[in-house]
Amino acid sequence: MAQDNFEEESLEPKYKRLTREEAQAIFIKNQLVPTVTSPWQIVKFQCFLTFSFTMVAVIYSLIFNEKHLILSVILGGALGVIPSGMFIIRIQAVKKSLDAKKFISAWMFAEIIKITFTLTIIILVVRLFPNLNWVSFLGMFVMTLQSYWLIGFIKNN
Repeated sequence: MAQDNFEEESLEPKYKRLTREEAQAIFIKNQLVPTVTSPWQIVKFQCFLTFSFTMVAVIYSLIFNEKHLILSVILGGALGVIPSGMFIIRIQAVKKSLDAKKFISAWMFAEIIKITFTLTIIILVVRLFPNLNWVSFLGMFVMTLQSYWLIGFIKNN
């Protein structure tokens, strides 16, 4: 008999009913607040990162006589900034549309534009700048890509 009471007690969920005000207080306190209100903030942050790393590259180039380092950093930043800007322009052209199919197709087309611009810039850089410092070029590109989550981390702290 004691075993039966134990099973019945353990099956019953133990919870406290919240009033509307208590529930709102809990959810409002723990709600997610967007840190980025405009996609252009990310592009501005990418430009800031590119500028900052370019200044570091200038100092490094002056000390160690690395001529191609500065251009490599600038081109790596452009590889991240230009396609992002093109993506945003395409999305903003249809963002007020209430037609979901139109928006999704615009989103897909914007991704195609972004990928095309990225590949085009890489091909042009390879063809036009044979003395490119690849570590700096790709490192700056990776930093611009990381800006999507870095901006949220920085704004939250």
